[in-house]
Amino acid sequence: MKKILITGVSGFLGSHMAVEGLKRGYKVVGTIRNKQKEAEVISTLKPHVSADQLNNLQFSYCDLTKSEGWSEAMAGCEAIIHVASPFNLELPKHEDDLIIPARNGVKHVFEAALQNNIHRIVQTSSIAAIMYGNEKGKSNFDETNWTDVNGPMVSPYTKSKTLAEKLVWELVQQNPQLKVTTINPGFILGPILGKDPGTSAAVILKMMKGEYPGVPQLGFPTVDVRDVIELHFKALESEAAIGERYAAVSESIWFKEIAQFVLDAQPSYNKKVKAKELPNWFIKIFSLFEKSTRMIIPDLGFKANISNEKAKQQLGFTPRSAKEAVMATANALVELKLV
Repeated sequence: MKKILITGVSGFLGSHMAVEGLKRGYKVVGTIRNKQKEAEVISTLKPHVSADQLNNLQFSYCDLTKSEGWSEAMAGCEAIIHVASPFNLELPKHEDDLIIPARNGVKHVFEAALQNNIHRIVQTSSIAAIMYGNEKGKSNFDETNWTDVNGPMVSPYTKSKTLAEKLVWELVQQNPQLKVTTINPGFILGPILGKDPGTSAAVILKMMKGEYPGVPQLGFPTVDVRDVIELHFKALESEAAIGERYAAVSESIWFKEIAQFVLDAQPSYNKKVKAKELPNWFIKIFSLFEKSTRMIIPDLGFKANISNEKAKQQLGFTPRSAKEAVMATANALVELKLV
């Protein structure tokens, strides 16, 4: 039974990753920031794994901004899935509030891996590192594309994910013994395991609470969390994936389609969920009062299409539809009584 480290297991994606690792028979060391998070994580995972599987989980306390603890956490591990990275709905006071922990997290994880002679690492990146900062009119992308952090439409989060992934590949170049794969997910929706819906699903939560008067003219490559998780493990267990990056996306959809899919899943929310597309000038005014909306202002009117052919061809990636991902999120929010 292999022992692997999964970073950030208290988060939406990290908790799903831990469940899948345990189900696949791995011993999992999950990193969290402090001991207080342990009970919350166990409570989240317990309904989704057997008691024997849960016994194969242990915790280590690590912080992305500090080097302490990472090397000890990895003792005896054979591989790492590095998920943890800061992502908030609201713009940070300074871009370094996201960039520094994202890059330092990569630095500390990779340095500790080398100290422990661990070479196999799967890094969670983002489509944010692929599709921004390009010339106007470009809307079709694949894994050969990189965000230009000095170009247009680049938010602090976009910059943090791009610079963090660029650091990953710099470290690989400097340490050729490293066997790294990066996974670049889109807008992640789907089932929710615990009371924390994650940043992407929090948008659906706000929508279902009636906090938005309508939807922006904006589209995203969307993906179900179950498919993101599967692609990470397909990559981890494939020699062919070493040295590659893969876009974890299904299809691109407009926000008005997301709103309609929410209503398809939960029609009783028709008075809360407004599927009407709002003009850009209105969204800009609305963002003065609703802080989370400020994140999307540079993207208004933009819908990128990112190819998932590479993941399909090389790793047998068969993602669910974006509609299924959206509906699963809406249903989970109701089932968990979060709305």
